[in-house]
Amino acid sequence: MKRFIIVLGLMWGLMMLIAGCAADSKEPAPEAAKPAAVKTETTVATAVPKGIPVLMYHKVGPDEDNDAVIREDLFRAQMKLLHDKGFNPITMEQLNDYVRNGKAVPVKPVVLTFDDGYADTYSIVYPVLKEYGFAATVFVNPGDVGTRLTWEQIKEMQKGGVTIASHGYDHVRMNELSKSEQLDNIVKAQKALKDQLGIDNKWFCYPYGRQEEYTQKAAEDNGILLAVTMNPGWVHHGDNPYALQRIWIGNAVDLKHFEERITTEDYTDL
Repeated sequence: MKRFIIVLGLMWGLMMLIAGCAADSKEPAPEAAKPAAVKTETTVATAVPKGIPVLMYHKVGPDEDNDAVIREDLFRAQMKLLHDKGFNPITMEQLNDYVRNGKAVPVKPVVLTFDDGYADTYSIVYPVLKEYGFAATVFVNPGDVGTRLTWEQIKEMQKGGVTIASHGYDHVRMNELSKSEQLDNIVKAQKALKDQLGIDNKWFCYPYGRQEEYTQKAAEDNGILLAVTMNPGWVHHGDNPYALQRIWIGNAVDLKHFEERITTEDYTDL
């Protein structure tokens, strides 16, 4: 009898042990599902402006006595001013829709363009554009790639959201060329941008701002929708899309004059 009681006790203990292990092996009850975080997006108001300032930059660096150069600190201050004052850099596509169709764009619009494809466009300008999330267009001469920017740098900027466009295959005064030479300079650039970047380029910047009636026609015939000059002034709905004006920016344009140039068409001629 005593042995039976002992055996019974051992069996009872074993059963309790198994029950406890089974209980421990159960997965914990799932926590109450947490509501998904709601992602908020800032909506920028749009309007059809009376005009849009298209800013023209060239080299950013320490060079002195060169109207085509702007100091890095001044350039950074200008971009900060755009950000702090609520300006909205827009793309060439948006500018095209405005010029041709009078389409609304984000309020306080401005267009940032950089000519020639200097090395500092990658080392200085591009990081600043990324910092503020600004749209911009860089006009490059494919024939000069490798002497300033490389195709690898250009591709990185393109991937990062910068619009890459044509400045002609070579940096030459188009109005001093024959018609066949003008056409060749446009066509070769279009082909190079297609081959290297896979784009059907729509934007053109006349080297030195020089062009004539045939230059405009040759650009249009080869897929260009907008072409910019170096003639001063704002861009308006209904302007000739192949002779758009721009606003020169260099070291003489301090912050006071910079803000004037992006807020009024009647800006000071420096």
